[in-house]
Amino acid sequence: MSKVITDEAQIEKVLTRGVENVYPDKKTLKTLLMSGKQITLYCGYDPTASTLHIGHGITIAKLAQFQELGHKVIFLFGDFTGQIGDPDKESAREQINHKQVLENLKDWKNQIKNIIDIKKIEFKFNSNWLSKLSFTDLIKIAQNFTVQQMLERDMFDKRIKGGKPVYLHEFFYPLMQAYDSVAMDVDLEVGGNDQTFNMLAGRTLMKAMKKKEKFVLTTKILADPTGKKMGKSEGNMVTLVDKPADMYGKVMSWSDGMILPAFELLTEVSEDTLRDMENEMKLDKVNPRDLKMKLAKEIVQVYLGDEAAESAEEDFKRVFQDGQKPMEMKLVKIEEDKIGVLDLFTKAGMASSNGEVRRLIKEGAIRIDDQKVTNEKIDVEIKDGMTLQRGKKQFAKIIK
Repeated sequence: MSKVITDEAQIEKVLTRGVENVYPDKKTLKTLLMSGKQITLYCGYDPTASTLHIGHGITIAKLAQFQELGHKVIFLFGDFTGQIGDPDKESAREQINHKQVLENLKDWKNQIKNIIDIKKIEFKFNSNWLSKLSFTDLIKIAQNFTVQQMLERDMFDKRIKGGKPVYLHEFFYPLMQAYDSVAMDVDLEVGGNDQTFNMLAGRTLMKAMKKKEKFVLTTKILADPTGKKMGKSEGNMVTLVDKPADMYGKVMSWSDGMILPAFELLTEVSEDTLRDMENEMKLDKVNPRDLKMKLAKEIVQVYLGDEAAESAEEDFKRVFQDGQKPMEMKLVKIEEDKIGVLDLFTKAGMASSNGEVRRLIKEGAIRIDDQKVTNEKIDVEIKDGMTLQRGKKQFAKIIK
């Protein structure tokens, strides 16, 4: 058993930094943590894709903070819930089979090893208990909830008002996540604030079935200026398997308004440093680009290590400050021996349509192996290692 740390300042930081809410309240949880008792906590992750992203990284880092305090951390693979999918605001999620779920999570431990000590985590699969529930068990679980409670969930309400269907099986998802807490007999669940409904369902079920209080800690979510979170469903994610240069470049593409929230949620810079940066930005004493470069390096360092962070920073400076090509480029596979230039750039993912490529050619923004393309009707002979360039910042290398 690890030694439990009861330092008040350290506990306060864990319960405050990047935290949106604590249920039933922060004071009660803080008192428990300062008592010296080791608690058991978890966060669940549905393997609906093979890559984790920095949205997941926020909660994993929070688990790591509790791990450092000496508490027992469970990383739950939602291999059963992942087959169904947490309900989405727009529509029911497409279901996937168990084989695909297991394939998706194969590399996850490797992806999180820089964020948390995986040797001190207990990894569990919720199929071990959810797949064994009988229909009688499900009825007993369901009787603790009302239809009115389910309809309070904002995504269901939005769909109903929009005339979109809400399927009955989607009501089961919060019940299954709630039962995870009961099956593991945890003291605390950690998750993003978009999981508040499901996690509070777990509080309800723990009280009903275990006569036990379960705490819930919700973290803030990193979102763009439109309110869209960084994640798979929004198409703007930074994955934990991105190459250093790609991760660095994606962070540099974020809006200035995301700089301070990202420092709070994704880095370990001090509170004093955060306040100084905020004041400097308010008084226009700092170029936001310089802060963003610091942020990008910090993020790459957290997820990919020191050497990767140094390399990514040098790469960025080489491309954007010296006007040279990056050392690492996105690799795109083109099987054709010859292809029209319009199709080439759309297939490479460097333009959304042939019309966009035509416009870029007219603007002089398209190059192949450093040669500017001026004719939209040319066919390109594909060679392994050929470089494509859009504007000054986007590069890709062709592989056969």
